[in-house]
Amino acid sequence: MQKRIAYFVKEYRGCKTYLYDEIRSLRTFEPIILTEMVGNLSFCPDKLKVFLKSDIPQWKRRWREKEKFFRDILVENKVKLIRAVMGYGGMRMLPLCEKLNLPLVTSFHGVDISERPRRRRYRKKLKELFKKGDIFLVRSKAMKEDAINLGCEPEKIIVHYGGIDTDKFRLKKRREKINGQIRILMCGRFVEKKGFEYGIRAFAKLLKKHKNIEMRIIGDGYLRWKLKLLVKMLGIQKKVIFLGMKEPKYIPQEMSNADIFIAPSITSKIGDKEGIPNTIKEAMATGLPVVSTLHAGIPELMIDGETGFLVPERDVDGLAEKLDYLITHPEIWEKLGRRGREVVMERFNLVQQVKELEQIYRDVIDKRGK
Repeated sequence: MQKRIAYFVKEYRGCKTYLYDEIRSLRTFEPIILTEMVGNLSFCPDKLKVFLKSDIPQWKRRWREKEKFFRDILVENKVKLIRAVMGYGGMRMLPLCEKLNLPLVTSFHGVDISERPRRRRYRKKLKELFKKGDIFLVRSKAMKEDAINLGCEPEKIIVHYGGIDTDKFRLKKRREKINGQIRILMCGRFVEKKGFEYGIRAFAKLLKKHKNIEMRIIGDGYLRWKLKLLVKMLGIQKKVIFLGMKEPKYIPQEMSNADIFIAPSITSKIGDKEGIPNTIKEAMATGLPVVSTLHAGIPELMIDGETGFLVPERDVDGLAEKLDYLITHPEIWEKLGRRGREVVMERFNLVQQVKELEQIYRDVIDKRGK
């Protein structure tokens, strides 16, 4: 009989494919979901075995009521371990884990270990979480250093990169197109740390030399109108296509049709950083040559000169230079893409990463004697 574990995430959204793919790929554990809010479940192609939410709208309920609701579910389902997504989730679940003597595994994903610790109250709660939590998963070695600097014991931290479904993102050999039209793709949320402004500015520079290029941008967010205004100010509206938020099933197709991928990530003004963007893993899996930045854990995924190119953050000229090199040297696309796929298959594929994750769960449960 499979042991049952509970995932707690503040808002369970079907568009969070990294989490959904991980949960659906578990083989030796049966997962249930605890969440305060639900959204965009139409993005999920199927249902989880158990999906738990209250009949009363969650936003109307105080945490004390939610905690009792979650506690009853944990006891009723004989849960053996709680996986809290984000630092906030760990803080929410810690009291429950103490009351029920359940092991707590907390995963950090970026803002919760980079920007939020700047707030005194959050930092105080984080200190308690580090002291009492069992294991902390981080998305990169760079993130592990951030956690250590904030006071977490190194032996409690495990670098778990997370993986992508390489069956969805299949390799396509890139060669120079007969019609000469070259597509450059950006994909992600419209937030500052994604650095899309710098990608757009670099693309505008390229247009002075290359008339046969276009940029396609997948995503949405609070910077939407700022980015669209920038495109208008640069006079490149006809060459930049905003595709909006796309359901996950359409992303592989867009990547397959693209020629170059750009991920110009930066550290935001308030300190928010990436872990390792899944979009880069997905692009590499499809054989796209990638131009990105020396930011957070990205150099742990990309090999400069072998899978694409890395430049300093906010370096518009550097981004433009590397994109220009790729545009003028299509003969290297296939080599870079093939190597990128190899790296993802070796270290960032979903099957292998989930196997490692389940072993972590088993070790924590065995240590507690559950």
